[in-house]
Amino acid sequence: MSSTSSTWTMESIKDHPLMPARVVVAYDATKDRTEIEFSHTIRSIRSRGDILHGGDTLMFLGVLSKVPHPMGYQMQARPESFLGITHVRLVEEEVSNKVDFCVRLLQKSAEEYDSEGVDIEVKITAGTPTRKVVLQEVITSNATWVILDRHLRRDLRFYLKQIPCKVAIIEDNLSMVVVRPSTISDTDKVEPNLFISLAKNVPLLAAPNEENNEQFIMSCKSHSASMGSLENSDRIKSNLLPALKYNPQDHNISSHHELGPNSEDKSGRHAKGGSKPPISPQVIEKLRRKPSGQRSNDTPVLCIGCGMKTKPDIKDSMKFSFSEIQLATDDFSKDNLLGEGGYGHVYKGRLKDGQFIAAKLRKEASTQGFAEFLSEIYVLSFARHKNIVMLLGYCCKENLNILVYEYICNKSLEWHLFDNEGDVLEWHRRHSIAMGTAKGLHFLHEECRGSPIVHCDMRPSNILLTHDFVPMLGDFGLAKRRTDEGNMHKRILGTLGYLAPEYAENGIVSVKTDVYSFGIILIQLMSGRKVVDSNRLDQQHSLRQWAIPLIQRLALHELVDPRIQDFYDTYELYLMVRAAYLCVQTNPEMRPTMGEVLRLLEGESDHLNQLADQFVAHFSK
Repeated sequence: MSSTSSTWTMESIKDHPLMPARVVVAYDATKDRTEIEFSHTIRSIRSRGDILHGGDTLMFLGVLSKVPHPMGYQMQARPESFLGITHVRLVEEEVSNKVDFCVRLLQKSAEEYDSEGVDIEVKITAGTPTRKVVLQEVITSNATWVILDRHLRRDLRFYLKQIPCKVAIIEDNLSMVVVRPSTISDTDKVEPNLFISLAKNVPLLAAPNEENNEQFIMSCKSHSASMGSLENSDRIKSNLLPALKYNPQDHNISSHHELGPNSEDKSGRHAKGGSKPPISPQVIEKLRRKPSGQRSNDTPVLCIGCGMKTKPDIKDSMKFSFSEIQLATDDFSKDNLLGEGGYGHVYKGRLKDGQFIAAKLRKEASTQGFAEFLSEIYVLSFARHKNIVMLLGYCCKENLNILVYEYICNKSLEWHLFDNEGDVLEWHRRHSIAMGTAKGLHFLHEECRGSPIVHCDMRPSNILLTHDFVPMLGDFGLAKRRTDEGNMHKRILGTLGYLAPEYAENGIVSVKTDVYSFGIILIQLMSGRKVVDSNRLDQQHSLRQWAIPLIQRLALHELVDPRIQDFYDTYELYLMVRAAYLCVQTNPEMRPTMGEVLRLLEGESDHLNQLADQFVAHFSK
């Protein structure tokens, strides 16, 4: 047989859907994970039907780039840190803790997919930089697919260039998107690096006492050397030599996990007669069936990151008793105080049925009185949208007016943009927040029952976020319904810097008022700047005055928040700049509607020629 024919045959066998394969889900192990997040990730992978099959192994590969030092600081997990015995033990201990934690989170999923013949494995590798650790582990494990977690997407270009197998990414909502459905061969040679790792099978819940294979290895490309072990050190030492020269007939079905990825042949699959026996047609038919009997919960998950839920069947206007809210908030304890605004204080609470709430208690001296209280109840009784905070009910007792919302778990956009100095908001999240906010406003203006509804107080502090960074519009105390163009208001309420000129000067309110505010928010998402900052050295106190000249000069890179450096998508930046420029026009007639803004952000501007011409005209003179 010719070499060409032989190569074709091996590749055909390797990609055959009935051959056992290894699918790697790579994630940043320094980030917190939850059982719900892992479960949704697995279901997203399984739902495609062409990635994970019966007999395959799904490996969750966590990369630990930092480990806590006893002195209280974070130590980089660099190879030179592994030379000291003390540092090695610190790294081993942290890796072991991470493995055990992830195994516990994945046990229910392992039980769920055991009937389909899918094994789940956890491997934590300590090393840096993260992308090189992922690359080396994926190559040495001969993975057929690598699924990159959302925290790793910033290095997507590197992975697409260097990783030879098929590639997919996990979005912020934990759905999966395939970015390269085929393998490549033109990759750079990978130089071996020194990493400490621990791999462990995820046992079934029904057999908690079953012996679980685990092994510490210090890996350098395809070679392994023992760096110690946990409970089964003697057995592991005896398996190190077989790991370097694997004889499949000497081991049972589960032993390939003991030996690590090097027990596989170059195709990334187990040889005939090895740890994975041939699959009979009857078993194949069973494995191809749709998952059945999966556990379900009637209450949808609001935040995948922390598992927060909101019951959807709560009545549009449900009246709470004062004692219910008092009990839920621990008598409005200071420990439960979330914040304070012009309306009053907001407290976190938990109802008897487990529902978390945010209770907004109106100040007696508040300028936003009973009219705003009724306005918010009315507006939110019509507004049921994934990007709008849900009103669960209200309470009236004498001079106390309380609004009860679903609790949104991850603070506000303002906090993440300006106050969270330890974790800079990444570009893909900023873009996702812009899209979600635009969808919420579009719903209020054009789609909800009782529309158009004008928010009138759009600003980052009124955009709340889940741990998945899904934006939720809140605080509708100033909202106006069924406003006509030219509708005038004597009381000018809102936040300076976000107010449209026609509203700030003449009290004119329309849907274009919100469009202007959204344009300012877009500039803030891109630049990371506050709307008014008297401390800036460039003497540009107004955000709009600073941004418009840069846009007109097409100096788009100067608009980008320097904290995210070059980790942004140029095309997405262009779309956001174009939308923002049109939104902040002083003449409201020149601003797009939120439906048009949404299409501009999505890049669907072919039918918006008039708007596009407004933007391009400044740069074609």
